[in-house]
Amino acid sequence: MNLDIIKNEMQKHMNENVEISVYGLRNKTEYFIGRISKMYPYIFTVLVNGVEKSFNYADVITGEVQVKYM
Repeated sequence: MNLDIIKNEMQKHMNENVEISVYGLRNKTEYFIGRISKMYPYIFTVLVNGVEKSFNYADVITGEVQVKYM
């Protein structure tokens, strides 16, 4: 995968609900449900309960962040 493929796929689902899984330290996984609100050249933001959380496209490529479209 490359950044352009991921960005194009996310652009199709702009302002739609997504589930984000973030693999963190000590094998803990955090889950967020929100909507993709903004897209920038290297990051995208997801609006979760009125709070914007930012994620990196590179982390999606490496698998540290997974995006599930709902």
